[in-house]
Amino acid sequence: MGLARFWSFFYYLNYSTVNKIVRRVFRRRLPGLSAEIAFNAMLALFPAFLALIAAIGLLEESLQSSFEDLAVYLDVKDDSLQSTLRNLAAELRIFMPDSAWDLLSDVTNEIARTKSTSLLSLSFAATLWVSSTAIGSAMNALDQIHRIPPKRRRPFWQAKLVSLGLTLGSIVLLVIASFLILIGGSLVQFIADAVRSLPLVESEQGALLLLDTWRQLSLPFALATVAIAFALIYRFAPSRWRRRTPILPGAILAALSWVSISFLFRTYVDNFGNYNKVYGAIGAVIVLMLWLYLSSLVMLIGCQLNVTVGEAMRSKARRQALIAQLQTESTAPLTIVDPPLPPTSTGQRQ
Repeated sequence: MGLARFWSFFYYLNYSTVNKIVRRVFRRRLPGLSAEIAFNAMLALFPAFLALIAAIGLLEESLQSSFEDLAVYLDVKDDSLQSTLRNLAAELRIFMPDSAWDLLSDVTNEIARTKSTSLLSLSFAATLWVSSTAIGSAMNALDQIHRIPPKRRRPFWQAKLVSLGLTLGSIVLLVIASFLILIGGSLVQFIADAVRSLPLVESEQGALLLLDTWRQLSLPFALATVAIAFALIYRFAPSRWRRRTPILPGAILAALSWVSISFLFRTYVDNFGNYNKVYGAIGAVIVLMLWLYLSSLVMLIGCQLNVTVGEAMRSKARRQALIAQLQTESTAPLTIVDPPLPPTSTGQRQ
């Protein structure tokens, strides 16, 4: 998607497009499909954390065996698995309500304290299979958005392979993001300490500026990670993807909307909504389910936005091509042909 086409996407964000998107959201049953995705995501969330921890542990073993000097140089300790999980969880805590965060934090810390790499490795395939059910629900929803008839959708085995691939890709993306946060933070801290040691008056200010810049970039980096994950799902989840359908604009808008809605929902739950009094011990589970529901709905609306704007862009391109064809035909030189003479009868009198 070229840069000009990317910016032209926002030209179509008018009242007519928004009205059409709202009508299609309810016509395609996106709220109900979001509830299905949230339910499967809730069941797959803790197995997904287990798979993520296994992937981080395996990657850390390879890093420690291949880059031991770099680990010492960057001050990465032996308990870097728990450090990575704490850094990754701290990034996630920005968007989640406190009650849902406490529930995930307790489970994550309990799993991390086991340090059973063999158990995590053996269960990786099983947890990957369970975690792919949420992606499978999203694939069915995106087929509805793209209006793909059931006969043209993927067979079960092919859809399962795609869902496993997307799940694995999401885990790899989270692993890369977590290590960039961990090692990147240590590297920035090392550079800041080196800047402080310089015999310059502005060295302390430069070090503080460097650290503050890195802290400010953590949120955009998390936002970019979410946008890339949405873009991968938008491109590869549907059974049929029409060429020249926008991907990145809707993914970026969905990521921005997800951050905004997560902040608003967290503010509401932490200050106004007391779900523990209503639901008792399962209040944290209800809050987590609602957060997953809103996240799923935002992701589906972003895909619907891409599809609707893509249809408008293709319709305009067809109209422009038709107008150009008519103009070409109207400017073509006219050739005047004399009509044929009527046939004469042999018995006609002179």
